[in-house]
Amino acid sequence: MQSDLRIMANEIQLVVRAQCEPVAFAEIYDHYFPDVYKYVLYRVRDPQTADDLTAQTFERALRDLKDYDVKRGVFGAWLFGITRNVVNQYFRRQKRFEWLPLEWLRSHQSSEPGPEESAAMNEMTVRLLDALAQLEERERDLIALKFAAGLNNRQIAEITGLTPGNVGVILYRSVQRLRNILKVEESNA
Repeated sequence: MQSDLRIMANEIQLVVRAQCEPVAFAEIYDHYFPDVYKYVLYRVRDPQTADDLTAQTFERALRDLKDYDVKRGVFGAWLFGITRNVVNQYFRRQKRFEWLPLEWLRSHQSSEPGPEESAAMNEMTVRLLDALAQLEERERDLIALKFAAGLNNRQIAEITGLTPGNVGVILYRSVQRLRNILKVEESNA
């Protein structure tokens, strides 16, 4: 608990400093880039598009940093709110919600694990992505915020306008649906 408070205090100091000195924003960028990029990639499924949208997110965050108020919420939640809006605007412009093609997964295998491990992981990933595609958009969005971006229920609630309890219930039910979908697929195989 004390380490969380220390981290929040350091983050607040960094944000306040970045509001006065835009050069300090580089530290914020370095800290949040991996999680923002993972979240965006999870949603758009294309590395180039994820790069572009992540860049747009940080451009907006830098531009609007002067409007961020520490008293209104955690900076990470504010930043992921921007990220979520950038991705949603991208989808509205595209007029489609496209998920990752299976061919993309097959062409982007990891070089670190051995072939058997890699094949098993890819098969599991394909099954999971197929199961995720059967969920509603809101369920996929909350799962992406929770597991890809690593946010807690309170932060997700701030971004989505839901209550933390509602976020927890939706996530619980979504994970249960995923498990049931995967069980049905496994029994059919």
